[in-house]
Amino acid sequence: MSNEVQLDVSDFVSINANDPLSKALKFFKERTRDLLVFDDRDVFIGYVTKRSITLQSRINPEAKISNFIRRIPTISKDVAIDEIARLLLSASIFSVPVEENGKVIGVFRDIDVLRASSDIFGAKKVKEVMTQNPITITPDITAARLIAILRTNNISRTPVVNETNSLVGIVSPHDMSKILTKVFSRKTKGDRKTTKHDALSVTVKEIMTEDVVTCNQNDFLIEAIDKLYSKNHKALIVVNKENNPIGIITTRDLLESVSTPPETEGYYLRVLGDVDDADMEQVMEMGIDFIKKYASIIGNSGQFYVHSKVIPKKKFRGFSLCQIRLRITTNKGNVYVVRSEGYGIFSAYAVGLDKLEREIISERELEIQQKHTAASERYLLEEFEEL
Repeated sequence: MSNEVQLDVSDFVSINANDPLSKALKFFKERTRDLLVFDDRDVFIGYVTKRSITLQSRINPEAKISNFIRRIPTISKDVAIDEIARLLLSASIFSVPVEENGKVIGVFRDIDVLRASSDIFGAKKVKEVMTQNPITITPDITAARLIAILRTNNISRTPVVNETNSLVGIVSPHDMSKILTKVFSRKTKGDRKTTKHDALSVTVKEIMTEDVVTCNQNDFLIEAIDKLYSKNHKALIVVNKENNPIGIITTRDLLESVSTPPETEGYYLRVLGDVDDADMEQVMEMGIDFIKKYASIIGNSGQFYVHSKVIPKKKFRGFSLCQIRLRITTNKGNVYVVRSEGYGIFSAYAVGLDKLEREIISERELEIQQKHTAASERYLLEEFEEL
C-alpha cells in the first residue's frame, strides 16, 4: 500500500518574515511556488504562496512578508501518504514542511506524493480522472479580463487557444507573477496609477507559457504524472488529434484520489475551504443525500470534494458571495465537475448540486438513447438478413 511508502524529503526556499514582499516576487519570478517563512530566531511560522499574492488586488512591494503569511502545521517524516495528501489539499499548498527535533528539515512535495502512489492509480487512464471541457481563453484578452475569468470560475490556470481552438499555451499564477514583477521593478511614487493600468492592459500572449505539458486521453496516468514531474508543472492539458484541449488534469485533482483513507468504503466526502463549523454538518448532509440519490447511476464508491471560497467584499442582504466547485470521481470511471456561486454557502451549494444533477441525468439519458439506437440497428440488421 502506498500509505506505507517513505517519501524522500525535498529542499525548500525560505524567507524572513521581516523581508519586503519584493524579495518574495524575485523568487516567484523563477519556478518557486511557495516560500517557508521564518522569524529572526529561525523558527518556522508559516507559508507565503505565489497564488495568494498574485490574486491580490492591491499590493505594496515594500510591505513585510509577515502580512501575507498563512499558518499551516508541520508534519513528521513517518506520516502516511493519504494524510499528507489531505493536508496539501486542505491548506491549498504544493508542499508541506517536515519537522524533526523541533526543526524544519525539508518538505514533502505534491508531485512526490503522486509518484509514490502508483498502486492507487494502477492501470487507470487519463480520461478516467480528467476534467472535461476546460475553460479556455485566447491570446488577445487582457490581464484584467484574465483575472476576472480566473476569479469568477475559481480556477488558477487555463489553456490558451487560437482561432481554430488549437492549444498554443497555458496561463498560471507563475505567469501572472511576471506582471507584478515587471510593475514593481519600475514603480515610483509618481506613476502608480499609470503603472497599474499598463499592467492590466498586458495581453495573455505576452505572459503565457508556450511550453505546455500535454497528453492523450488514453495515456496511462502514471505516464502523465512523470511528465508533470519532468517539467515541474502543476497542470497537464489533454488534447485530441487536432491539438484541441478536451480536458485538464492538475496535481490537486490527483491528490484527491490519494487522500482517501485506505479503509474507506463507499464514498469519501470532503469539504474544503471557507465553510463555518456551524454550517459544516448541513453541508455534509446535503452531499450525503445527493450521493445516496444517484449512487445507483454514477457508481457505488468514489470521492466527492466540495471546494468553497468566500468573497467577503461582495455581499447581498448580509450574505457574502460564495464560489463552489464540486468534483465527483467514481468507481465507474465517471468524473463530474461543476462550478456555481451564490450569496451564502447554502445558496451556492444548492445551485452546484442542481448542476450536478442535470449533468448526471443528461448523461444517463444519452446512455439510454445510445442503447436504443444500438438495439434498433441490430433489429434492422436481423431483418435485412432474413430478406
